[in-house]
Amino acid sequence: METEIYKIITDTYGTVFQPALRKQIEERKLATSEGLDMALASFKKNPSADNYNLLKVAMLTYQYWVQKRVID
Repeated sequence: METEIYKIITDTYGTVFQPALRKQIEERKLATSEGLDMALASFKKNPSADNYNLLKVAMLTYQYWVQKRVID
């Protein structure tokens, strides 16, 4: 599952080594941070397999945007 999600992200936005504008990265990091908080809250409330998978996707997406190269 993680590989499929990573492929979707890289197909859409490129690899982490392909730079993106700082503004785009900051906006995406903020959005994914909020999504990560929501996924974690859902998992804590109900630690089901679905919520666990959602949490993994949120963590993977956040990690992608944190590692993405920046250009000004």
